[in-house]
Order: sequence, then structure tokens, then C-alpha cells
Amino acid sequence: MVFRRLGSFAQDFSFSGDIAWDRVVLALIVFVIGMVALRIGARLFARHLLRNLRDQSREMVRKAVVYTGALFLIVVSLRAAGVEITALLGAAGVVGIAIGIASQASLSNIISGLFLVSERFFEIGDVVRVSGHVGTIHAIDLLSIKIKTFDNVLVRIPNQQIIETDFVNITRFPVRRLDFHLTLPFEIAIPVVFDALTTAAQRVTDALAQPEPFIMYTGHSGDGWTAILGVWFERSDYVAVRNSVAIELQQVFRERGIRLTGNVMSVSLSSGRQEHHSFDSPPASP
Repeated sequence: MVFRRLGSFAQDFSFSGDIAWDRVVLALIVFVIGMVALRIGARLFARHLLRNLRDQSREMVRKAVVYTGALFLIVVSLRAAGVEITALLGAAGVVGIAIGIASQASLSNIISGLFLVSERFFEIGDVVRVSGHVGTIHAIDLLSIKIKTFDNVLVRIPNQQIIETDFVNITRFPVRRLDFHLTLPFEIAIPVVFDALTTAAQRVTDALAQPEPFIMYTGHSGDGWTAILGVWFERSDYVAVRNSVAIELQQVFRERGIRLTGNVMSVSLSSGRQEHHSFDSPPASP
């Protein structure tokens, strides 16, 4: 049915008279110059008039202006070339219905993208974790966001999938806490370990003095009693703080003869998922 109607519209679609190549060339010139001017104007519009908006909102408005302007330029160029727009619009309406039925997923992604932008939960440059991927937000489009992982891989995630899954913004706040979860043998006195944890945290130069390091007894398991050491840091110092705390913990435990047993340390950002590691310090030198 759709193809039959398209055929009838194709019969009505015609040029006004013979093809006037000078008009076709003029239409191409108008379209090219218009697109260049449109892109420059949209960039200036977003940079100056929308400078108070967040990056992702400004980018989506800029793209909406470009797409709308491009559609207007196509219509103007076709008229300049002598194309009968009425029949063309009728055919476009039928094609639009067919495309609309086949592109419900795309429409859902566009609507989801608008909701994501309105929430202001992330912006370009944030480090996020979503659908098992961790990386920096590289681009925000109408249908998806693109994440650049730390091993330099570009991952595209549809907006609808982001709406329906857990989305963690790791760098939303400038100050974070890195937690080290420790399990120690029952025979080691808790005050001795607390003093060692305090000393190790104070030796980490990249950690923040305020808020103070967080140390707490958290319970016990079959392997021993458990404690947590939380160190506050600027988000840009994550790698340096994580490495330094591990080094200082190992050094202080070696100095004081404190020995962990087996795979008994895990590291996580506060309220985040834990990563378990073996942290069996060698015995202190006699």
C-alpha cells in the first residue's frame, strides 16, 4: 500500500519545465553556503548565548539548531532548483509514517536523552560506570552517549539503556573517600592496628588532612576481625592516593610486625563496589 502511494506521488513529482542546470547549480551553491553559515552560526549561538548552560545541554541545543536549519535549507534549495515541493511533501509524509513505525527505538532514545539532560546527572568529561564500562564521557548525542574507556576504547551506549540501568558518576563531586577493608588475625590487638592505620594514612602526602582519615572496627569473620580505613582525596589524585596508601600500609605493617592472612584486603570508593586483593605483608625484620 505504501509503495503504491509512493508510485502515485512519483508521477506527480516533476520539475517546472525542462531541467535548468543553472538553477540546479544555484541551488547547490545556496545549500553549501547555507550549511557553512549554519554551522558557524550555531557554534557562535551555543558559545555566547547559551554559555550559562551545562556542556551537554548546550551541545544538544546546538545540534537541534543545525538539524532544523539543514531541513529548512533543503526545502529552499529544492525550490531554487525548480522542484515542485507540494508533491514532494506528500511523498515525504508517507515515507515519514513508514520510517516512524520502523524507528520507535530511535524515538525512545531521543526522549530518554531529553530526560537525561534535564536531570543534569553528568556532563562531558565526567568519569562514569555504566553497563560494566568505566571511562570518561566523550560525547552526548540525541540517541546515545559515547564513553572513552581508560584503555582508549570508544563505547556507545543508547540513552534508553542508560535510563533502565544503574549509572554511577564517579567524579561528580571534587572530594571522594577511598576505603581499604582489612581482615586481621584475632590475636592482634585492635588499638595496635588502629595506630598503624593512622600512621599509614598520615604518611600519604596526596591525601587530605581534612576531613580526617576514617578508621572503624566493622565486625569479624572466620578469618579474623575486620576494620576499614577511609582516606579522603581530590578526585584528580585517585591513582596516586590508592598506590600511596597501599605502599604505606605495607611499610607500617612490616615495621610493626603486623601480618595479614591471605586475600584479606579490598579497596573501594566510598559506597562503591569492592575490589579484592592479596595483601600479605612479609614479617618484620628481626
